[in-house]
Amino acid sequence: MKNLLFTLVFSLFTASWVLAQSFTITPDTVTVFATPDIFDVEAHNEMTNMTNNTITIRWERTILVNPGNLDVQVCDPILCYAPFVDTRTFPLVGDTTITMIIHLLNPEELDPYNAVVQMVYTDVDNPSNTKTSIYVFNIETTSTNNPQPLANVKLYPNPVTEYFSLDNAEEVGRVLVFARDGRQVATFNAATNQTYSIATLPTGAYVVALESKKGRVFQAIEVKKN
Repeated sequence: MKNLLFTLVFSLFTASWVLAQSFTITPDTVTVFATPDIFDVEAHNEMTNMTNNTITIRWERTILVNPGNLDVQVCDPILCYAPFVDTRTFPLVGDTTITMIIHLLNPEELDPYNAVVQMVYTDVDNPSNTKTSIYVFNIETTSTNNPQPLANVKLYPNPVTEYFSLDNAEEVGRVLVFARDGRQVATFNAATNQTYSIATLPTGAYVVALESKKGRVFQAIEVKKN
């Protein structure tokens, strides 16, 4: 009887988890390095439908950091869209995995440069099933003596109530906080053992972008504010 009850509870828990996680996208942060001679730089990650049913996914693109006349093009399973298209929907068949591709086009051959793109993915029929992916593009010359820092800074706690801190942050020059709609809502000069307050910001999702002492973003982290 106990085993039967355990099995029933476990099955209900599993069903609830799958419903709450109708799809996944991995990794949630993609960092790409390239050289300025590459006109089209691609960032890839994979989306998986965790259910047996076809669901409709809406994607919404927001460019958080753009140093110049760079175009961002999104490719979903249906089409590669023109750079001015910032939202579309597509069907995601049950038990399948697809690749999302974000193109950064560099017509001016900026040297060096970096850009940050946020993609928000939502299950249209279950809007609470929303995932955010962040794509960081770092473009460096092969001869540079001061490459971008590694993207290994740790932010804690997350979710945040009032303050957050950073570990491995010796190379961080500034901390930039972006709202989901792309507005920059806070800026901090980084310092050792410093805490950063977002107590006055509304509850919701934000992106914390870490700028190196050279003035270019090298890492971005999604943060939940309670």
